[in-house]
Parts: sequence; structure tokens; C-alpha cells
Amino acid sequence: MINVDLDGVSIPFAWSELFDRQAPTDVDIGSGKGKFLNEMATAHPERNFLAVERAAKYHRLCCERAARRGLTNVRLVRTTAEDFLFRLVDENSVARFFVLFPDPWPKKRHHKRRFFKAQTVEAVARALEPGGRLLVKSDHAAYAEVIGEVLATAHGLQAIDATEAFAELPLTGFEHKYRIEGREIFSFALEKPKTSNSQF
Repeated sequence: MINVDLDGVSIPFAWSELFDRQAPTDVDIGSGKGKFLNEMATAHPERNFLAVERAAKYHRLCCERAARRGLTNVRLVRTTAEDFLFRLVDENSVARFFVLFPDPWPKKRHHKRRFFKAQTVEAVARALEPGGRLLVKSDHAAYAEVIGEVLATAHGLQAIDATEAFAELPLTGFEHKYRIEGREIFSFALEKPKTSNSQF
């Protein structure tokens, strides 16, 4: 069951039900064509990986690619990031969130569609387990500035060294292309303290 049928599972998600085992679970928000997801899942069979993708074409492609690799530690759900964060995921349950090259929605009238808003990041913090991480990359300078501002005021998360946090992780398809083009990549890494005095 690579594709998650929302009508056939418990909500909020229980990882032991979704993956038939209990293991650290990482969530890829906006998985695109699945290059990063599939490489991570192949390299780390001891971890669970859930992809959240709203675009039907990319969701289907991800499912097909994971199935071809025979990956048993991957699940994919077709929904929005907001639906996942505010309805589907339980508190203190996610080991890592990856938000890699989110749509910058560059036109001002579309800024409200951007992922990085205070309430969205607070939902991420609630969903992360103590010691869990939020790892973010963008190639869009203006959006990266906004991301940095939002993350700087995030409750329940502390900035950590992004270079170290990303050191052993594979590149996404976008990043591979962008590096060839010489684009600057902006990276952010935050961690939920293991002992937290925040509201989360």
C-alpha cells in the first residue's frame, strides 16, 4: 500500500498502522518527482518516509517510482501540506520534515499561497517529536529572505547548523539542476529541543 487511501486509515495517522511497523518517520512536503524521497528511502530502510504531494501527476509518478524500486518503507498521500499539518498528523510524531524548494509564488497576489507562514511553522513544530528537525532549501532569494524571517521567530524550534544537517542527504532533482546552472541555494535547519519549555 504505497498510496495512502484517506478513507481507509485512522486520522490522525498512526505510523504503526500506515507502515506496519514503528520506526522513525520522516515527511517530505512537496515531493515532486520523488528523486530525493526514493534515494533517502533506499539508503535508510530502517526509517519510514511519507511524501505529501498535491499535484496528481507528481503523486502518481512518485508512487510508480517507489513501486518499481520495491520500497516497503515509503507511503504517499495526495493532499495539501495544510491538510496534512492541521488534520492528518499527530503531535510529537515526526522525526524530520523536509521542505525542499517550495513554490515561491513570486507574484504578490499569490503570496498567501506560500507554505512558510507563522501558523504553518507552528504546526510543523507541534508535529515534530522532541529532537526532530525541519530542513528547508530554496533557490529563490526573495522567498528565502521571507523563510528566514518566519523561521527566526518560530516558537518551539531552534536554529542548528544547516551545512551539517544536510551533509549526508542526497540532492533533489531541482537542486542538481540548479547547481549546474550556478544558482545560489539557501538552506535552513531547525530542531525541536529534546527538553522544551515552549508551548509545544
